[in-house]
Amino acid sequence: MSVVDDMVTIETYIKTLFPAAITGKQKIPLKPPPNSFYVVVDDENRVTETRYHFRNDRVYQIVHFAERPDTALANMSAFGDAVLQTELIKYIRVNDWSTTQPFETEDADLYAIIGVLDTSVRQARIQKAYPKINNVNVTQI
Repeated sequence: MSVVDDMVTIETYIKTLFPAAITGKQKIPLKPPPNSFYVVVDDENRVTETRYHFRNDRVYQIVHFAERPDTALANMSAFGDAVLQTELIKYIRVNDWSTTQPFETEDADLYAIIGVLDTSVRQARIQKAYPKINNVNVTQI
Protein backbone atom coordinates (compact mmCIF):
# COMPACT_ATOMS: atom_id res chain seq x y z
CA MET A 1 0.00 0.00 0.00
CA SER A 2 1.09 3.53 -0.63
CA VAL A 3 1.68 6.10 2.07
CA VAL A 4 -1.40 8.01 0.85
CA ASP A 5 -3.56 4.88 1.25
CA ASP A 6 -2.24 4.45 4.78
CA MET A 7 -2.98 8.08 5.62
CA VAL A 8 -6.55 7.72 4.35
CA THR A 9 -6.95 4.56 6.45
CA ILE A 10 -5.72 6.34 9.59
CA GLU A 11 -7.95 9.34 8.86
CA THR A 12 -10.97 7.05 8.44
CA TYR A 13 -10.13 5.35 11.74
CA ILE A 14 -10.03 8.75 13.48
CA LYS A 15 -13.45 9.56 12.00
CA THR A 16 -14.88 6.34 13.44
CA LEU A 17 -13.62 7.26 16.92
CA PHE A 18 -14.55 10.95 16.67
CA PRO A 19 -17.42 11.27 14.16
CA ALA A 20 -17.95 15.01 14.75
CA ALA A 21 -14.27 15.86 14.24
CA ILE A 22 -12.82 17.58 11.20
CA THR A 23 -9.90 15.68 9.68
CA GLY A 24 -7.17 16.38 7.19
CA LYS A 25 -3.95 14.98 5.78
CA GLN A 26 -0.42 16.33 5.51
CA LYS A 27 -1.28 20.06 5.50
CA ILE A 28 -2.39 21.80 8.67
CA PRO A 29 -4.25 25.09 8.04
CA LEU A 30 -2.92 28.32 9.54
CA LYS A 31 -6.09 28.64 11.63
CA PRO A 32 -7.31 25.13 12.30
CA PRO A 33 -10.83 24.69 13.65
CA PRO A 34 -11.44 23.25 17.11
CA ASN A 35 -12.08 19.50 17.32
CA SER A 36 -9.86 18.75 14.33
CA PHE A 37 -7.28 16.04 13.65
CA TYR A 38 -4.53 16.06 11.01
CA VAL A 39 -2.44 13.08 9.87
CA VAL A 40 1.09 14.05 8.83
CA VAL A 41 3.83 11.68 7.60
CA ASP A 42 6.95 12.22 9.66
CA ASP A 43 9.30 9.42 8.59
CA GLU A 44 9.42 6.37 6.34
CA ASN A 45 11.87 3.49 6.24
CA ARG A 46 11.66 0.39 4.02
CA VAL A 47 13.33 -2.81 5.12
CA THR A 48 13.78 -6.11 3.28
CA GLU A 49 12.63 -9.03 5.40
CA THR A 50 12.49 -11.89 2.89
CA ARG A 51 12.79 -12.35 -0.85
CA TYR A 52 9.00 -12.33 -1.01
CA HIS A 53 8.10 -9.24 1.01
CA PHE A 54 9.40 -6.05 2.58
CA ARG A 55 8.30 -3.92 5.51
CA ASN A 56 7.33 -0.24 5.41
CA ASP A 57 8.02 1.38 8.78
CA ARG A 58 6.26 4.75 8.93
CA VAL A 59 5.91 7.34 11.64
CA TYR A 60 2.92 9.68 11.58
CA GLN A 61 2.14 12.76 13.60
CA ILE A 62 -1.50 12.96 14.67
CA VAL A 63 -2.09 16.65 15.47
CA HIS A 64 -5.25 17.48 17.39
CA PHE A 65 -6.73 20.91 18.10
CA ALA A 66 -9.26 21.56 20.86
CA GLU A 67 -10.63 24.53 22.79
CA ARG A 68 -9.38 23.22 26.14
CA PRO A 69 -6.17 21.43 27.07
CA ASP A 70 -7.98 18.74 29.06
CA THR A 71 -10.20 17.96 26.05
CA ALA A 72 -7.16 17.63 23.79
CA LEU A 73 -5.45 15.35 26.29
CA ALA A 74 -8.55 13.19 26.80
CA ASN A 75 -9.14 12.77 23.06
CA MET A 76 -5.55 11.78 22.36
CA SER A 77 -5.59 9.41 25.31
CA ALA A 78 -8.75 7.78 23.92
CA PHE A 79 -7.11 7.45 20.49
CA GLY A 80 -3.98 5.92 22.02
CA ASP A 81 -6.02 3.45 24.08
CA ALA A 82 -8.01 2.42 20.99
CA VAL A 83 -4.99 1.77 18.74
CA LEU A 84 -3.01 -0.03 21.43
CA GLN A 85 -5.98 -2.27 22.35
CA THR A 86 -6.40 -3.53 18.79
CA GLU A 87 -2.76 -3.11 17.68
CA LEU A 88 -4.13 -2.68 14.15
CA ILE A 89 -5.72 0.02 12.06
CA LYS A 90 -7.15 -2.24 9.36
CA TYR A 91 -3.96 -3.74 7.87
CA ILE A 92 -1.54 -1.26 9.54
CA ARG A 93 0.33 -2.68 12.54
CA VAL A 94 0.68 -0.21 15.42
CA ASN A 95 4.10 -0.46 17.07
CA ASP A 96 4.13 2.52 19.41
CA TRP A 97 2.13 5.58 20.46
CA SER A 98 3.29 8.67 22.35
CA THR A 99 2.01 12.22 22.86
CA THR A 100 3.27 15.63 23.83
CA GLN A 101 1.63 17.76 26.46
CA PRO A 102 -1.09 20.13 25.20
CA PHE A 103 0.14 23.59 24.29
CA GLU A 104 -1.59 26.84 23.36
CA THR A 105 -1.40 27.89 19.72
CA GLU A 106 -0.12 31.34 18.75
CA ASP A 107 -2.88 32.66 16.50
CA ALA A 108 -5.99 31.26 18.10
CA ASP A 109 -7.46 30.42 21.45
CA LEU A 110 -6.88 26.75 20.74
CA TYR A 111 -4.79 24.05 22.29
CA ALA A 112 -2.84 21.57 20.23
CA ILE A 113 -1.41 18.20 21.09
CA ILE A 114 0.81 16.03 18.91
CA GLY A 115 0.73 12.26 18.96
CA VAL A 116 3.41 10.13 17.32
CA LEU A 117 2.13 6.90 15.78
CA ASP A 118 4.80 4.35 14.83
CA THR A 119 3.49 1.78 12.33
CA SER A 120 4.55 -1.12 10.09
CA VAL A 121 3.02 -2.56 6.94
CA ARG A 122 4.33 -5.64 5.19
CA GLN A 123 4.09 -5.58 1.41
CA ALA A 124 4.52 -8.48 -0.99
CA ARG A 125 7.03 -8.18 -3.76
CA ILE A 126 5.80 -8.54 -7.31
CA GLN A 127 6.64 -12.07 -8.39
CA LYS A 128 7.48 -13.09 -11.93
CA ALA A 129 4.64 -15.09 -13.47
CA TYR A 130 5.51 -18.28 -15.30
CA PRO A 131 3.28 -20.02 -17.86
CA LYS A 132 1.27 -22.93 -16.52
CA ILE A 133 2.09 -26.46 -17.56
CA ASN A 134 -0.63 -27.51 -19.97
CA ASN A 135 0.13 -31.21 -20.35
CA VAL A 136 2.43 -33.71 -18.80
CA ASN A 137 3.20 -36.67 -21.00
CA VAL A 138 4.80 -39.82 -19.73
CA THR A 139 6.66 -42.13 -22.05
CA GLN A 140 8.25 -45.40 -21.10
CA ILE A 141 11.82 -45.91 -22.12
